[in-house]
Amino acid sequence: MQYVILLLVIIFLSACGAQPTAAVLPEATASPTATSTPTLTPSATPPPPATATPSPTLLPSPTITPSPVPIAQPTRIQIAAIDLDRPLVSVGLDSQHIPIVPNHDVGWYNLSAWLGQNENIVLWGHVLRFRSAPDIPAPFARIKELELGDTIMLSDATGASRHYVVTRQVWVTPDQVEYIMPQGREMVTLVSCIGDKVVGETGVEMSHRLITIAEPAGG
Repeated sequence: MQYVILLLVIIFLSACGAQPTAAVLPEATASPTATSTPTLTPSATPPPPATATPSPTLLPSPTITPSPVPIAQPTRIQIAAIDLDRPLVSVGLDSQHIPIVPNHDVGWYNLSAWLGQNENIVLWGHVLRFRSAPDIPAPFARIKELELGDTIMLSDATGASRHYVVTRQVWVTPDQVEYIMPQGREMVTLVSCIGDKVVGETGVEMSHRLITIAEPAGG
């Protein structure tokens, strides 16, 4: 907060009184020994000294403090470029520290950032349909179609939303976990599968991960 300091200068003015006026001596009388006592005219009473009126003190203008951005859990994702509009499901890691990925929804990794925390918000989802529900499209089936500059919107439970712009897409191997770690700035990281299909212990898997990074719009 900055304060404006006003220096008040007070000037005191004073008026001097008039000098005494000399008395006029009367003419001498015939008697050589008689003298007249001179009469002194009293000096004029000086006026009281004038005092300058001090200037009013100016109070400093109040500084407006910006309201902090509220912190909230993201509950919905919308990406118009690929017709994606899905709720976000809060998920973590299983007992073997493997990410839990919802079958048909987008997962918000609840050990990553919340909206308003100025950190990395991590989301993930499947790109393949489930045989048990073939009519339900995978949420990230079209994520690879995103282009730089496309907008991602995240909303909280109140409907308040924040907009992000896609700035990067990169292929990584499943063990490159640094992309889901804190990054020291506000961003959104979408994690999906891509690459060759391989048969693993739990079914069909894909050889790589597609990392889509989005930064705050207008940032």
